[in-house]
Amino acid sequence: MKKGIYPMLLLALAATATVQAGTRPHSHSVVIVQPSELPKSASLRSESMFLLNGENGQAYLYLEQDQGKSLAILNVEDLGNIREAGRVSLANPTPYDFVQPVRDSAALIRFRDGSGLAVISFKKPGQPVLYAEQGSLIPASIQAIGQNTLLVASANAPSTPPEKTKAEILDISDPSRPALLVTIRGLRQRLENVDTGTWFLLGDEGLTVIRRPRLERAFKDAMNWVN
Repeated sequence: MKKGIYPMLLLALAATATVQAGTRPHSHSVVIVQPSELPKSASLRSESMFLLNGENGQAYLYLEQDQGKSLAILNVEDLGNIREAGRVSLANPTPYDFVQPVRDSAALIRFRDGSGLAVISFKKPGQPVLYAEQGSLIPASIQAIGQNTLLVASANAPSTPPEKTKAEILDISDPSRPALLVTIRGLRQRLENVDTGTWFLLGDEGLTVIRRPRLERAFKDAMNWVN
């Protein structure tokens, strides 16, 4: 028994001495990079973050800081040498959350105070630009329909009953100018056919159908191949 205990005790003491000596614990399969080893901005309090994978392997990580009023930019293309790539100020009234990417060079954000949506363009990775979404609706949920279209289910106030909920279909092909395609009032229910990418929306004025012809053709071709 004692012969089995002594090696374990010595191993535990050696591990304790290693930690006390300030040596960083490591693994054979992962590398842990702590804030103190990164640029100074990585140690500051951040509200949320967004990763942009650009052309030719470029990669930038954006950290929302100063209660949403600034973005710290880190170049994370070389993970062994993460470096600061800049900082920009944004005219944001409140902190926000990144919701989802918009095409290849923008992101949809939602303000935490419920005041609405906006788009941040990263067309120039070092100079992000904020574009506010016009409208008075408070978004309750956001659903991407393909790369260029959003279904935003909203209400005029947090206490608005479900039958009074509105939905907007937005075209975000140009992130700087989101275009309203249609408004559906009194949205009661929505269903998706994942095979064809079709959405069925039931509102006060009846049924609205959102079609995606490319996916319809792909599904039809797949069925013809199977049959």
